[in-house]
Amino acid sequence: PSNVPSDQPSDLPSNVPSDLPSNVPSDLPSNVPSDVPSDLPSNVPSDLPSDVPSQSPSESAQPSDQPSDQPSETPSDVPSDQPSDEPSSTPSCSPSASPTESPSTEYGVNLFYPEWTSSGIGCRNDGDEPDYMAVNPTEWLSSTMQACCKKYFDGYMYDDCMGRYPPDHDDCNVMLYYPDWNGSNKGCLDDGKEPYYMLSNHQYFLSNSLEECCEKFYDWDFFECSGTTPVLTHGEFYPDWSGGGTSTCLADGKIPDYMISNQNWYLSTTLEKCCDRHFYWNINECLGTTSVGSNDWYVSYEDVKCVQDCSGAEPCGGVAEPWDKLYSTKEKCCKEKLPWVPKCRFN
Repeated sequence: PSNVPSDQPSDLPSNVPSDLPSNVPSDLPSNVPSDVPSDLPSNVPSDLPSDVPSQSPSESAQPSDQPSDQPSETPSDVPSDQPSDEPSSTPSCSPSASPTESPSTEYGVNLFYPEWTSSGIGCRNDGDEPDYMAVNPTEWLSSTMQACCKKYFDGYMYDDCMGRYPPDHDDCNVMLYYPDWNGSNKGCLDDGKEPYYMLSNHQYFLSNSLEECCEKFYDWDFFECSGTTPVLTHGEFYPDWSGGGTSTCLADGKIPDYMISNQNWYLSTTLEKCCDRHFYWNINECLGTTSVGSNDWYVSYEDVKCVQDCSGAEPCGGVAEPWDKLYSTKEKCCKEKLPWVPKCRFN
């Protein structure tokens, strides 16, 4: 071929292409792809991915930013570093040996039921009891594992039933709590002796923990019921309204639960603040101090005259009460409080 290309190239391409490719590639790529693909991939990837996936996938260490719509049939050998955000509140005492393909629909409180299977005997509370047991809970179901084992596996099988999930297992809920309305009515019990009507409606009356039961049925006395210590955020002084007609603030650690539930109003950081808020009309008795008096004047309607705010002989009438209005002179007191008594100023 000519070493000098023609100024006007032919409109018809040659039937036999040149063995030497052009140093300047064409601006328009061919519509027919090459039979032998290039060893070097293009710097500009295609906008549309291939319909046929590669038979030799890439060994890239970086996974795709877009996960597949269909997950792999083979789970990863390395579990996730971040577990579920919503773990179970109360793990089952009897985990399934063969997990189900669909999650259980039971939530809340599950009673214990007897199980006789080839894998063993015992009591479970996973919510998978047979229907004939679920519709007759007072006959088949129990609120504690001990009650279930004693009822159905008493005798030589009892220890095996109880030993299957020991009661001191920290992660195992082996009893449920109910309000002790038929007893002392001061808290919740877990002895499995709840009334039948509670067992029949166990989702309402029974609780997985002592705290849940106390919060639901003894919220006004929660801390005594649960045996926990409250966190005081507004001081430890509280008004003592236990009786006796005294005006006193205490800090003896025996704060009623209803006051703890409303600490902002009932509790104070100092004795003075407590007395000023709750016993302002008798603050001296609350503080344990002796009032001296101001030597001002106030009216004594019992004596029909104005007396002085002090202790001792007349004209003192005793220390004025907080509600008594004081006047700087006897004349002002008489003029405003006893204007119909002409001799008020001279009594």
